[in-house]
Formats: sequence, C-alpha cells, structure tokens
Amino acid sequence: MPFDKDEILPSVQALYDALDPHKLKELDHAIARWKGKPTALLQVMHVAQEVFTWLPEGALERISRGLDLPRAQVFGFATFYDHFYTDGPARHTLRICQSISCYLRGAPELIATARKELGVKPGEITPDGGVRFECVSCLGQCDGGPSVSIDDEPQHGMTPDKLRKLIRELKA
Repeated sequence: MPFDKDEILPSVQALYDALDPHKLKELDHAIARWKGKPTALLQVMHVAQEVFTWLPEGALERISRGLDLPRAQVFGFATFYDHFYTDGPARHTLRICQSISCYLRGAPELIATARKELGVKPGEITPDGGVRFECVSCLGQCDGGPSVSIDDEPQHGMTPDKLRKLIRELKA
C-alpha cells in the first residue's frame, strides 16, 4: 500500500507557523538579498542561525524553497558543518579553544572542568537547554589563552576556578 507523504511529513505551513513571523521576515530578506549568488546557501544559513539561534526545520524548509534548492541539499549542508545547530536552541553557548597555544596554556583542564560542571560532553546541550558546550579549533585570542567565549564574548586568562564561577552564573 503506498504511503501518503502528508501523513508522514509535517505540512510546510505548520513548520512556518511554529516560527516567529518577525524572524521569518528577516530570513526572507536574507534569501532575497543572496538568491542567485554562489555563496547564497552559506550566507543565508548564517543569517538564519543568527536570527533563530539555531536552524529549526521550518527555517531550513523556507531556505530550500526560497533559494530553489533541494531540501536534501539544504538539510545536508546544515548537518555537515559543526557550526550550524539543528538540535535545538540553548540559552548560552560556551566555547573552549583547543588550539596548540591554548592547549599548552591549560585548555585540557578547562575542558575537563566544563564537562564536570555542565554534565555534558563537547557538542552537547545541557538537559535544561541552558548551555551548549563546544570545543573549537581557534577563537582568535591566542595572546590571552587559554581562550573561552560565552555567547561569542571572549573571556581571557581563564582558569578552572574562573570557569566554574562563569558556569555557575550561566546556570543561575
């Protein structure tokens, strides 16, 4: 017996309805601005993530239709790159640099501290949705390492004790 795709896939309108209309308008503006340009998908994905703080299915569908790209291409692009989030929003993002200079200045201890304090591994979100924890290859703050950023704000001269305090403030 053939299946009815409408019974399996949520309607496109339902996906759009789940999103803030003002945010959708910003996304539509980015789509119109970049459509037809070679880097359109990358640019629009960055705008979508900035607007929504992650890439909800409705936004990906809107991008697919707006740029006239196959759904699989857009969803594949979103899930291939680590800096795009399809797993839901988090209130805060904690990034720890693990470049060689930060590594030598104590990044492994910071990573261990964050894992213990947050109760999650790098690449995960705390169960309450409070903090997304990431290890990145470079934050561009090599002179002040080991480098950490909270919501894209650099934190210099980080120590395990300072990080514990920051994490507790994020959780409060």
